[in-house]
Amino acid sequence: MNRTRCRRSMAFYDILDHHMVFENSTLQSGFLAQLAHRSLARVEASARAVVFVSAVFLSVANAAPLTLDAALKRVIDTHPTLRAFPLRGAALETEAQVAELSPEKTLTFTIENALGSGPVRGLDIAESTLTLAGVLERGGKREARRAIAAARLDDLGIARTAAQFDVLAETARRYLELVGWHSRLPLIEADLAQRERMAEAARTRFRIGAAPEASALRAEAEVAAAKAAVAAGRVAAEVAARRLALMWGEEQTTALDVTPLPISLPELPEFSKFKNSLPASPDLARFASEARIQDARIRLATAGRVANVDWQLGLRHFADTDDLALVGGFSMPLGVSRRAELEASITRAERSALDLERQSFELQLQAALLDAWAQAGAATERVRAIDTVMLPRLHKAVENAERAYAGGALSYAEWSEIQGALSGAQLAALEARLEWRRAMIEIQRLTAEPVVVSQ
Repeated sequence: MNRTRCRRSMAFYDILDHHMVFENSTLQSGFLAQLAHRSLARVEASARAVVFVSAVFLSVANAAPLTLDAALKRVIDTHPTLRAFPLRGAALETEAQVAELSPEKTLTFTIENALGSGPVRGLDIAESTLTLAGVLERGGKREARRAIAAARLDDLGIARTAAQFDVLAETARRYLELVGWHSRLPLIEADLAQRERMAEAARTRFRIGAAPEASALRAEAEVAAAKAAVAAGRVAAEVAARRLALMWGEEQTTALDVTPLPISLPELPEFSKFKNSLPASPDLARFASEARIQDARIRLATAGRVANVDWQLGLRHFADTDDLALVGGFSMPLGVSRRAELEASITRAERSALDLERQSFELQLQAALLDAWAQAGAATERVRAIDTVMLPRLHKAVENAERAYAGGALSYAEWSEIQGALSGAQLAALEARLEWRRAMIEIQRLTAEPVVVSQ
């Protein structure tokens, strides 16, 4: 079951060399990475960088801007969290080799009746013994250790997959943040340009005595506010670029050119499609991996009911007669069955609790998935309402308001209010598109499945 889930996660990460575009009725994109260490093979494959975030942006490839695929590749190659896993894998491989070893043997040499006083002075009647001792493992303990080592390697693979999803999802969110500021700035700058035109018109009407100075002063104050908003937006864009570059270790970056945010939103699939993909989530796979470790520990504890046998075999030399004799023996602890059964009971209880924790966590995942799906649906409705109803009417209202103000039929306050409504609606539409993409990033992180949606 774990291998099947890993393969599903692997399919999630097939990287193309370009951003997503709509083709016919489906949306597909991907990343390509190389398979690595044997114990991390499934993980490295699943770490092949993220179809979902490419699908979320739907951007056409461009040689100049930094594409999302390029950002994700940089993160995969350099992020410390991901680079640590091969080292941890090497350590677990060594632990697996240790688990394969049989108990060590002991070579012992003893001498008696030597270097004393009286008859035992010197070595004339000394008795020297050379023995080899070891432990005979019984009950399948070695096989149980192997199972634990293998389960821990598998668990590292699942942990690598989960960490990969989290890191790449965070990269996608920071990339989206930067794209958002690059999309906001033109709207804010356009509002500034319009406010400057409005301020000039208000100042002209005041000079000719057609309007009070208060209108001109208010217009100039609104220009100052718009300039401050533009300046703040540029700073925020620089901060967003630095935050994104920190994902691959660059600290001095202050500007990055990224692909623009698409206008259209694809149709959102039904919630059931995403819910059916939840079993492939790396977060749930961690529970299955931990369950295999617990099962292996139960087998090891159960094997402890069969006692090991300590044995020794050797030769004894009698100096006074120059004779040799064979010595040997064995020992076996008593009462180990009861202790082993108690240890197995503890592990079984932890294993049962793990099943309940998994059920609880799956319900939490479903709730988080439902929230993200509802967020995407609400964002789609807001975009549709703003684009099809609000913006056409507000554009027309702004044009009419400018003419009415020029003819003296409308006050500056009314014209400014209408212009503010248009700028607010444009920004609201942008925020709704960004919210839709944030929700899709979260859905992909939760389900570990590529989103294929209709245009």
